[in-house]
Amino acid sequence: MTNYRSLVGQKIKKVSSDPSNPLEGQIWYNTTTGTLKGVPQLSAWSSSGNLITAKARYTTGGVGTQTAALAVGGYSTAIVTDTEEYNGSGWAVGGALGTGRYGTYTAGTQTAGLAATGKASPGVVTNVEEYDGSSWSEVNNNSAGRFLGSSCGTQTAALIYGGVTPPESNATEEYDGTNWTSGGNLNTARNTAFSFGSQTAAVAAGGGPGSGNTDATEHYDGSTWTTVNSMGTARRSGAASIASPQSSGLAFGGFTNDEVTTTEKYDGTTWTASPAMGTGRYGLGGAGDSSGSALAFGGQDNSSNTFSATEEFNQSANVVTAAAWSSTPNLGTARYGLAGSGTSTAALASGGGTTTAVYGNTEEWDGSSWSEQNDLSTSRRQLAGAGLQTAAFVCGGKLQPNNDARTDTEHYNGSSWTGGGTMSNARRLHSALGTQTAGLAVAGFAPPATTTCEEYNGSSWTSGGGLSGSARYRTASCGIQTAGLVCGGADAPGSAITLTEEYDGTNWTAGSALNAVKNASALSGTQDSAIVFTTGAISESYDGTSWVTSPGLTSARGNLGGSNNAPNNSSALAFGGSDPSILANSEEFTGESTSLNVKQILSS
Repeated sequence: MTNYRSLVGQKIKKVSSDPSNPLEGQIWYNTTTGTLKGVPQLSAWSSSGNLITAKARYTTGGVGTQTAALAVGGYSTAIVTDTEEYNGSGWAVGGALGTGRYGTYTAGTQTAGLAATGKASPGVVTNVEEYDGSSWSEVNNNSAGRFLGSSCGTQTAALIYGGVTPPESNATEEYDGTNWTSGGNLNTARNTAFSFGSQTAAVAAGGGPGSGNTDATEHYDGSTWTTVNSMGTARRSGAASIASPQSSGLAFGGFTNDEVTTTEKYDGTTWTASPAMGTGRYGLGGAGDSSGSALAFGGQDNSSNTFSATEEFNQSANVVTAAAWSSTPNLGTARYGLAGSGTSTAALASGGGTTTAVYGNTEEWDGSSWSEQNDLSTSRRQLAGAGLQTAAFVCGGKLQPNNDARTDTEHYNGSSWTGGGTMSNARRLHSALGTQTAGLAVAGFAPPATTTCEEYNGSSWTSGGGLSGSARYRTASCGIQTAGLVCGGADAPGSAITLTEEYDGTNWTAGSALNAVKNASALSGTQDSAIVFTTGAISESYDGTSWVTSPGLTSARGNLGGSNNAPNNSSALAFGGSDPSILANSEEFTGESTSLNVKQILSS
């Protein structure tokens, strides 16, 4: 009889407690609990940061790997030139295509990408462009315009095949980094087939002959296509791990008679079912370099709704818990234009109001519920606050219906408010950062909008360095007095901007721009690890150098409060605001985490 020892060459180890850092595939018997345990491999999709713009890519592949991908062109409400770059957690704006198009053929890497032919406006083009990591440049055209086809390879050894000219094509073209030459024809002419591999070892699977679907799979050897084993599910307009080798790929999503979540793994010979995607869609983009590491983004459903959703596929011994916002108990008092301070587990909500009233209400969050505390000495909204739950300050704001901006400051000690120093400049619709004894009041509206900033030492305000960009209000800020961060806001009525600036204790300097405009948002974290959130489909995360997309609020709103003294961008609390109704909603952000997939082994 075959046993574990004869298979692996050793006995199952007996231990009194589970190992602290077990390895994938390890098995042990816990004598204390009387259980047999192991660390099996897990395959699963998990959510990630959304695309900046919801769109259908109508292409079987993006560019690159799960941690360094490109989303190129596509169709939103119109054909776009957008390029977005993915860094393993979220998307950022990349260089725009010279020619907007969808159904384009893509290949290469994030720093050496290729986009060939595609559907533009008004027709199909033969334009080919190369990407260097920041911008696209025109190179030699391919021989025939087509779109909705398949592609793989690198910038200097690419392959494009199939698609629609119209009619449907079985043609293959090879690119050497300079010129295009004809390759062998597909056995089955088709559009939107799943594709991955290299110029000399490529895969074409599924796709649509006309408006139908096929499960046919073909291999390319550098000159000839050969029919091999079929997919499990006939479908078209899906995506694949485009940078994978012929022997290890993943195909996901697509269309049968409706959008599907179907995922299949390929080992070079056989297709097998894998865990389904979270969001069914077709016309999506894909990236990845193996059957165990892939990225899915964008797409649409059968009702023509386009998606910004991004999902990662992982095959490992770890369970990935995606970053997400989750609802928490509401504030006791619905309000907007309030001040937020503290952390995601010890936050403070102060002041605010409605369109007809101002409040002095103060509430503390203990990580599970809000509790009413002593009110501000002066009720107001459009104020700003910072500091910790037990040592916070608020400043400025306005009364109701009086629009005059205020100069007064109040301190909170964990139970009650007392008066503090008077600002030199009255302001409302501003932001604040830092601590009760080393704070900063940033920008705002008196009127007019201002670039001025003031530093606070716990008793008095003095002038600090002014913002280097335009005068603005409704900004968001976080950090400390010597390492502050401010972003977004409005520099004119009805506007929203992408400006980011960093403060070193003396001067403000420009940082990387937000990927999408933000106005009346909240910012949580530090100068080099922050998350901004407001109305809209996306939040954004900052690492001190650049912004990338992050999961959006479940209840989008502006003029809200946030935990602007959180330690990093992996935790945040959002509360109150308007959408435009006045809200009491509260929700908490938790960053992505991984844990080892330890399982008890049962006999059945």
